[in-house]
Amino acid sequence: MQPRKLILDCDPGHDDAVAILLALASPAELELLGITCVAGNVPLSLTSRNALKICELAGRSDVGVYAGADRPMVRSLVTAEAVHGVSGLDLPDERRLPEPVMRLRDQHAVDFIIETLLAADDNSITLIPTGPLTNIGTAINKESKILPKIKE
Repeated sequence: MQPRKLILDCDPGHDDAVAILLALASPAELELLGITCVAGNVPLSLTSRNALKICELAGRSDVGVYAGADRPMVRSLVTAEAVHGVSGLDLPDERRLPEPVMRLRDQHAVDFIIETLLAADDNSITLIPTGPLTNIGTAINKESKILPKIKE
C-alpha cells in the first residue's frame, strides 16, 4: 500500500505539535508533502517557528515548512495565548525547545498548496487543516482547478 499523500495546514500550538509529530512518525502510512502554517493559536511568526522546532525535534529537517496567512480573510486575528502561552509552545524553562536551525521555505504556503495540488493526480492529496482554514480558502479562491486534486 502506498502512503497517503498529505499537506498539514496548521497553527502550531501544543495540539498541532502533536499532529505534526504523529504525521512525521508514520512514514509507512503518510507521505507528508509539506507543512503550511497560518496565524491562529499565536501569530504567524510564532506558528511557523514552532513548526520548524517540531520538525527538528522529530529529526525531520527534510520536510518543507511554509509560512502562509498572517490574519483571517474577513475579520481580525484572535489568538489563544491564554491556552498555549505566549510562544504557542510554552513549557517550563528546563524543557523549552531550542531555536530552530531549519529555515522556512521561500514560497508562500498558499502558492505551495496550489503548485503541489496542480502537479498531482486527481483525487490524490489529503489536506489536513488543524488550524484556521485561511490558507486553504485563499488557495481555492486563487485557483479553483485544485479542487479535483483533493482526495479529502
